[in-house]
Amino acid sequence: MKSQILWFLFVSLVVGVKGQLLYTIQPSNGGNVSYLYGTIHLMPEEQFKLSPALISAFDACGTLAMEVDLNMDLSTKIAIAQQTILPDGKTLKDITTPEEYAQIVRYCMDSCGMTKKKIKRYSRLKPFFFSSAMLQDQLKNTKSYELEFQKLAEKAKKTMMGLESIQVQMETINTVPLNDQVSMLMDGIQNPQQYDGMLDAYLAEDLDALYKSVIAESQNFPNFMENFLNRRNRNWIPVIRSQIERGATFIAVGAGHLPGEEGVISLLRQAGYTVSPVVQ
Repeated sequence: MKSQILWFLFVSLVVGVKGQLLYTIQPSNGGNVSYLYGTIHLMPEEQFKLSPALISAFDACGTLAMEVDLNMDLSTKIAIAQQTILPDGKTLKDITTPEEYAQIVRYCMDSCGMTKKKIKRYSRLKPFFFSSAMLQDQLKNTKSYELEFQKLAEKAKKTMMGLESIQVQMETINTVPLNDQVSMLMDGIQNPQQYDGMLDAYLAEDLDALYKSVIAESQNFPNFMENFLNRRNRNWIPVIRSQIERGATFIAVGAGHLPGEEGVISLLRQAGYTVSPVVQ
């Protein structure tokens, strides 16, 4: 199974084309050219790179649009943090079997270098967010395209915006039942090589392989593709269209949102835009 890929697809992947992450978006009236880039939300620092073509595309735009606007006030950050925690004072130990919890603890200590104290603190998180925290500890030094783009945009004094609110994103995550979240977490622990395969495919820009994997695995989780990808893609298109008609915009979203009949690329083309790959 490929549940590890499903986790990584959101937390923070998937085009009928193979081998491209960066695209131009050209309006039918010949207006400003905008750019679309497929990100991976977390990756080892030593493998992170910003190509000259990517930097050039970013510099050519006055606005940065990502899935959500990462500039949040303190009250919003606190409210969001509260939604990552299991309800009613429960911990991961309460929603897993003794065998599952023992396996989680063993993996976190042996493969992620986490202490029992840290595991206990993380265990208050819902499995989705526990998995994300666990992966970050496992990778040690990591980089995020979203955070890097945010820093560059702030330095260049670009306008920043989100295609959806952080609350909408949290509500999407919370549509996944806790028992399904546990299943995904356990599958990632039992098949840790899945992340390496996914990262290799991303670095090779083999989105076709990633897309097929996600399609196959999503069959085990009803409504995953609709809730996490397709519906959000459809909701983003009016926002994207409105923004790129105002000026050149650099759009960075998880690579999984790009492909497929209901992917962002296809939906933009259906709306009359010319979407073309850029060789990096």
